[in-house]
Amino acid sequence: MRVSDLIYLASRYFKMGIVAALFIMFCIFTGYFLIYRKLLNGQKKIIWKKFLWYGILICYLCVVLGATLFSRGDYWYNSRIVPLFYSYKEAWIHFSDSAWRNIILNFCMFIPLGLWLPLGIKWLRSFWKMYLVGFGFSFLIECIQLFLKRGIFELDDIMGNTVGTMIGYGLSAMGLFFVSRKERKASNAVFVMLLQLPLLFTCAVFGMIFWKYNTQELGNNPYRYIETYDSARIHVTGNSAFRTEEPELAVYQVETLTVEAAKGKGEQIFEALGTSADASRTDVYDETIVMWSEAGNYSLWIDYQGGTLEFTSFDVLYPDDQVRPEPVAGADEAVIRNALCAIGIEVPEGADFSKSEPGTYRFDAVMTEADGAIVSGTLMCQYYGEEKGIGKISNSLITGTPYRTCAAISEQEAYEKIVHGEFAYMGDAFLEIQVESCSLAYSLDSKGYYQPNYAFACTINGEESQIMIPAVRN
Repeated sequence: MRVSDLIYLASRYFKMGIVAALFIMFCIFTGYFLIYRKLLNGQKKIIWKKFLWYGILICYLCVVLGATLFSRGDYWYNSRIVPLFYSYKEAWIHFSDSAWRNIILNFCMFIPLGLWLPLGIKWLRSFWKMYLVGFGFSFLIECIQLFLKRGIFELDDIMGNTVGTMIGYGLSAMGLFFVSRKERKASNAVFVMLLQLPLLFTCAVFGMIFWKYNTQELGNNPYRYIETYDSARIHVTGNSAFRTEEPELAVYQVETLTVEAAKGKGEQIFEALGTSADASRTDVYDETIVMWSEAGNYSLWIDYQGGTLEFTSFDVLYPDDQVRPEPVAGADEAVIRNALCAIGIEVPEGADFSKSEPGTYRFDAVMTEADGAIVSGTLMCQYYGEEKGIGKISNSLITGTPYRTCAAISEQEAYEKIVHGEFAYMGDAFLEIQVESCSLAYSLDSKGYYQPNYAFACTINGEESQIMIPAVRN
């Protein structure tokens, strides 16, 4: 989710909060003037500062509850309890902006709670009471998510929310210290400084995480396991004698496009189609850019890592007469290559050409050498004849240039990792794993390097599957 999406979501529920606050204020006004003042002859006056404080609190609570409960669907598979630090390990492995943004948002979302409540409720100016309130409110939200199946119960969320409350309380105490003369004592100054430790500690931890990642040479392999699978719930058998040698395996570097480079690539494709990009409809995401042609008849989704893309021609697939044409079956490789080349997409020589469905063609490459580099992945497209050309393209072909060789674990050591449950797999069911063979496969890491993995072809509980074990020795 982009920052703009988060802002839109927050503003949406903030508006709902304003409506709710106005409705509650209207009810209070009605009760105060018609019942309390007129019928009961009450003399107490409304404290307008307190009234405003409650209004802002209601708006804040609407934003938090809306973002955590009402913005999620009712999905049964979300109903689970996630162990502590799971989301941090997951964010570390993939190291995407969105993953870390969600974690940091858990801290930031509860800072206003710790900041605002002590300003309006004096008995909450005790740090341990405020910490308990933050913990209890977060725990309540997670329980509601779990029982209503509107999310997952994450201990990381409770930890982040509680620390966010602590940070907010520290900022509130610092504000009260500078504003109130009664609070300006040496002992109070030391205590206020100690209350800033949660903020300093949080900044230090995240700083160390990002420093560590930026200083390591390679990225993180997406097939690293997050939690060890219970080995007591695994029974592994193997049909092959795996090698015990520890080889040196090649690592390749894949081009990572900047936003401007991705835009340039899209503009070249649109130019080859005789049109240009509509800048007003270009959406920039964390990992992808979405572009449209001026007339809205072509769309492009381009990933920054590797420059893989999805292309759709709406003129071909959804014509104005609403009669969708049939793709051309039986075209040969040269025709498809020329049609792709006409819109600026070249398929490297050596990629295997095949026909999957009538009118659907594909090129497959597995570590295929091309001009001193390697190419892996698949390109699929639908061809509608010489006049209409290509209707749809899904291009996941990735080109990697040699970077260096790295020390790797042996096949036998990788097999033993499966035996001990050190592989990525969701669930907790008993697994009967029959390992058939082992081969080398590559995957993109979080920094755009192509890292080797041992791909074990196997059956899991009778179904064909594959287990990937990172090969590079840490």
